[in-house]
Amino acid sequence: MILNIVSQYQNFAFYGAQVVAYGAYVAIRHLLGRNPECFVVSDPDGNPREVDGLPVLALDMVSPDTLVVIAVTELLQDEIYATLQSRGYRHTFRLTAVDEHMLMSEYYASIGKFPPATISARGGAGLALYNVRHHLDRPLKNCPELEPWEIQIQAGAELTDVRICEQRDDVGNNISGKNRQYCEASAMYWVWKNATAPWVGIGHYRRRLLVSPDMLSDDVDVILPLPYICYPNVLAQFRRFVGMDVVEALLDALRGLCPDGYDSYVRCLDGKYHYAYNLIVAKSRVFADYCSWAWGVCEHIEALGIQSIMETRAPAYIVEILTSVYFISNRVGLNIKHAEKAIYT
Repeated sequence: MILNIVSQYQNFAFYGAQVVAYGAYVAIRHLLGRNPECFVVSDPDGNPREVDGLPVLALDMVSPDTLVVIAVTELLQDEIYATLQSRGYRHTFRLTAVDEHMLMSEYYASIGKFPPATISARGGAGLALYNVRHHLDRPLKNCPELEPWEIQIQAGAELTDVRICEQRDDVGNNISGKNRQYCEASAMYWVWKNATAPWVGIGHYRRRLLVSPDMLSDDVDVILPLPYICYPNVLAQFRRFVGMDVVEALLDALRGLCPDGYDSYVRCLDGKYHYAYNLIVAKSRVFADYCSWAWGVCEHIEALGIQSIMETRAPAYIVEILTSVYFISNRVGLNIKHAEKAIYT
């Protein structure tokens, strides 16, 4: 456990300066009352100069005797670990997705937020959890075995003759032809329009939400991964991937379509909690309500005809940010629980 490791060292730093590192920093500061010396990055360009008053430094400015906690997505950790070893940093700790989940679960429990999903005697509802694949997916070193309730679905099937899954997103009511813009959300749209199970959900070939039917009970509405904590806010995290034209189009759509909820949605964007990756399991009714709202926003943005949006992956990022906006703003009306996410390399 990272708390025990950090407690053994006088000095420590986080390798990374984005949501994984910032969340770990917030949790360790709260649980141990300790701050890192700094945040470390391989290239200061493209990273903030400081995070919450702590400096963001290049690696060569940090002593090799410092414990370096590798706090980035697991997809990058092997490369970073090799770099640290080659540069003489022998005191390292990889914050895996499992370790991150344990740390953030303890932190959120201590502040009474984002409760976990648990196995329930009243659980066992029918679940169809769709694992989104694409014909250009890279092979995984640790490919997981899917559970009986997980169904592979090929996204963007209309755009290729290659077939990799029995279930595809180009049958029935679909937007498969927009997959280059919507990415995994084209499969999410298919699930909304075509799936019939009492509970439905979305995962990805690299990321899965570890949910089982015995976690699903009548008093639970939706299960999401634990949210990331963003610095300085969710909107800044969104801006890492899109331009201001996308932000302005999103705000225009929310203002025009949802005037009564607009202020609440803006508070979510100005807040710090972000549900990432479009990982979700929900009652079919709740899933449909969310998708109906989200695609209403997306269709409004599409109608604006902004070339820089509709010729890029911006719609996929819009759907992802809408997941945060919708469920964070509906925390009172919905019983939201949280489950571990797994990341595969």
